[in-house]
Amino acid sequence: MAIYSKDSGIAIVAVRVSNFRSLKNIEVELSDLTVIIGANNAGKTSFLDALFGAIGAGRKFLGVDDVRLEPTEATAPKDRHVTIDVLIRPIGVDGEIGEAYPPGSYWTSLWGTQGIATDEHGSEITALRTQLVWSNVRGEYIVERRFLREWPPFSEWLDAEANDRPVSANQIESIALHYVDAKRDLEDDIRRQGSFWRRLTEDLGLEAADIAAMEETLSDINQAIVEKSEILQHLRTNLSGLQRVVSSDSAEVEISAVARKLRDLSKGVDVSFGISGAQSFPLARHGMGTRSLASLMVFRAYASWRHKKATGAGDQVHSFLGLEEPESHLHPQAQRSLFSHIKLIPGQRVVSTHSPYLAGQAQLGELRLFIKRGGDTTVSKIDTSQLPDPDDVRQLQETVIDTRGDILFSRALVLFEGQTEEQALPLWAEEYWGASIHELGFCFVRANGTNYFPFIFLAKSLGIPWYVIADGEPSPIKDLDAALKKAGEVDSSANGRVIVHPEGRNFESQILADGYQAEIESALDAMDGAPGYLDNYIRDKHGQKGKKGVIRDYASEGGRARAAFDAISNAKTSVAKHLARAIIGLPTPERRFPSIIAKFFDLVGKSEGLPKVAPKA
Repeated sequence: MAIYSKDSGIAIVAVRVSNFRSLKNIEVELSDLTVIIGANNAGKTSFLDALFGAIGAGRKFLGVDDVRLEPTEATAPKDRHVTIDVLIRPIGVDGEIGEAYPPGSYWTSLWGTQGIATDEHGSEITALRTQLVWSNVRGEYIVERRFLREWPPFSEWLDAEANDRPVSANQIESIALHYVDAKRDLEDDIRRQGSFWRRLTEDLGLEAADIAAMEETLSDINQAIVEKSEILQHLRTNLSGLQRVVSSDSAEVEISAVARKLRDLSKGVDVSFGISGAQSFPLARHGMGTRSLASLMVFRAYASWRHKKATGAGDQVHSFLGLEEPESHLHPQAQRSLFSHIKLIPGQRVVSTHSPYLAGQAQLGELRLFIKRGGDTTVSKIDTSQLPDPDDVRQLQETVIDTRGDILFSRALVLFEGQTEEQALPLWAEEYWGASIHELGFCFVRANGTNYFPFIFLAKSLGIPWYVIADGEPSPIKDLDAALKKAGEVDSSANGRVIVHPEGRNFESQILADGYQAEIESALDAMDGAPGYLDNYIRDKHGQKGKKGVIRDYASEGGRARAAFDAISNAKTSVAKHLARAIIGLPTPERRFPSIIAKFFDLVGKSEGLPKVAPKA
């Protein structure tokens, strides 16, 4: 069960969006910290913008450009509405979702009977609907906000009944989303009216007497500067001609070298930053990474200050914060460090990211994957309730999320067992499809032997297509089938996502069975940097003990092939790329892919809509 911050007594637990830009119909469950991941144009920013349009602080203007268009439409039909529903539930002192708001609480007074309903289990909820609808009377789109009387199942949510009375701005203010987008820059924030910096610094919290004394001092400093500056005196003399042009009355030009009113200090303030032992520079002269991070730190300061002042005054406020790509312009180590700062921001947080370093630090239940297929966005999460064994949860977190966060952003996941495949398969894939696996969005992963389960479970949970090419030896197949069964899949012999090397062979023995002896010898020579590697190997190893104490026999029939198999098996990581390149370089196109590799890529390509490229001459 999700645990939320209990400070405000409420949490926003779900958001539904329909017909907003690329979002046709989605539901997103929110945790105390929600980390949104997915490829570019998957709908992450659209979701944050929709949420901000519904309950944002200084609410975003919604208009015609926000209404979803079908691929064939130039304009949206006027009866198409944008709908954004937000579900709020009371939170108990244990951080878990409660059944009712405390009697006489701030929230019951704020929302009243209009804003508090019950769900199908009789628990109290607050459900807010924001709609962008076309008004024939006004000839434009208008925004309507009303409380819902129910929170129906997702399949029926657009038919939910709303109250007649509009929601007031005051009823949203205490839960308003504060949003920092990817274009943040503290240098800009310092100058821009309405930024988090300006909101914090416009009222410095000083006593009136102190302000008067300080402003008198500032006036004296300003006068001293102007009187002692020949240049400023020269400018004032020349600017005095203004009175003859714009006014017939007497007038006087004053030059302010420094701000003379404390309220104006925030407009001209600057921030300098320097590492220990180095010169300090204004932020304007630092890179975007430092300025972006500084803007986030100010955002954190604003959120904590707002929460402190509200609770100190006896008011209730639910801090709800949105961050778009907080890792922008930061190097990998800084991205890892940033996550701890985000977790220190008080309140409920929704973060979108492209960073595997940041997403890899999230807990399983905090991740939401946005995937666009066929033009429509779908949202999925990992349901850890399907993992009753705590060790499975730990293994999934440590084996996959913590170390292979890039999987979360992949178009498809390709799994295999050994180091040879890890080195060679990406080369064959690029030759087969005419693009690197990174360009294609694939993630090729060695499953640490036969530890397939956490990878398959994660991919299934998040809706990421997955495929396995496996060794055919009895022990690996037994482990693979056990992992498939645990993940709720049929075994390898009947699974359409799995290709197994036939007749009990592994990758290396299958290469030999396909007749690539000459290419193996060529790859071994390329690895060694000199010809005759296999001959030397036979001379050195013949008659010696091999695996399980078996005496190596490279002299009898088939001995050279056995030697080639042993040689490449003992030098997997060193020879794999040379072997792939030797086979890819063959003049006959049909011979450039071993039979099982071609079969596997054909399976993946057909499933993912990727045709094989025409072979090069």
